[in-house]
Amino acid sequence: MVLEMKNKSAGFTLVELMVVVVVLGLVALIASQIPLFSLSSWTKGSERLKLQRDAYYAMFMVQRQLRPARVSRIEVLPPYTLIVDQGTGKRFFFEGNKLFYYNDAGSEELVIEGEAGTQFDVSRDGNTVKINLTLTRGNVDITLTTVVEPRN
Repeated sequence: MVLEMKNKSAGFTLVELMVVVVVLGLVALIASQIPLFSLSSWTKGSERLKLQRDAYYAMFMVQRQLRPARVSRIEVLPPYTLIVDQGTGKRFFFEGNKLFYYNDAGSEELVIEGEAGTQFDVSRDGNTVKINLTLTRGNVDITLTTVVEPRN
């Protein structure tokens, strides 16, 4: 009687195991990047929303002071200064990357602060005042433009 040996081995080869480890590693890497990508997008959106809110607030402040002003008392010193009332000295001025408001009581208030690229440009055409505000923080910027015609 001759014994017959079978040449089959049970289990996986080393190459098969390595392929499975590499595939599982790639799946885990991709799966871990999805939450990071979502968090990054949310952070950028949140930064842009804050930038918009700050820019709108600054523009609102300027408009609120400018609308009831007397046209004859407004002076624009292009490109960075808007004198709302020559008699009281109320004015907005841009210095560095900061927009300040100087009120009639003599106190200075920081309205908004940006980074390099932030601009505040003012021009006047007759009774209308045109204001351009570009606010920059990091790699995000927003530009707002308005034209205000004082009521008086």
